[in-house]
Amino acid sequence: MMWSAFILGLLGSLHCAAMCGPLMLGLGNRNYNWFSFAVHHLGRWLAYAGLAALFYLLVSPLYVFELQQYVALVSGILILLYGLKSYIPPVERIFRKLTEYLSNQMSSNTWGRTGNIGLGFLNGLLPCGLSFSAAILSVNTGNLTNAMTYMILFGIGTTPVLLIISSLPSWGRANWVQKVNSWLPRMMILAGFLLIIRSAGLGIPYLSPDYNAEEEKMECCEP
Repeated sequence: MMWSAFILGLLGSLHCAAMCGPLMLGLGNRNYNWFSFAVHHLGRWLAYAGLAALFYLLVSPLYVFELQQYVALVSGILILLYGLKSYIPPVERIFRKLTEYLSNQMSSNTWGRTGNIGLGFLNGLLPCGLSFSAAILSVNTGNLTNAMTYMILFGIGTTPVLLIISSLPSWGRANWVQKVNSWLPRMMILAGFLLIIRSAGLGIPYLSPDYNAEEEKMECCEP
């Protein structure tokens, strides 16, 4: 499952480019060197690991009481709820204000021109459907260390595109980028729904296989 974290970050980096592209260009305008960028992204990866730890702690009681079969179900519900928040104006306003606050903190001149791990950490905490979904999925890796490793690999996967953007002379949000962002909540709702169906154990081969509680495995191929 770990390799999927890097692929998810790499494939989802287009969304990261839309969300964090202006920020990366702002860092480039400060004449950051490659070491400074590395420090920044290290802080971002640490924030992702922190998100994984947070979501893992939320579902850890399921592991304590040997209810592992419900971890995927809870993960799907959390992804579904986060995807639906875009269609609930009061909740959307809260996340927008949080984003604006973190963005203002990140654009503050107090950070200086050298790489700052705190700036990267704030970058990783920006409310982002992709990173939050990855953090929720990371809890299915089975333990806290694996969950945090999963998110670090996800962060590494998003880095190449962001490094390329940071070296560009200018940035414009094209229509195709905005379309990608508009489709993300819908993709999250679909992913959450499918994860809920799969973990429900409805006896549908491949889609929602039975869960064998005694052997702690999914019977994928037997109706």
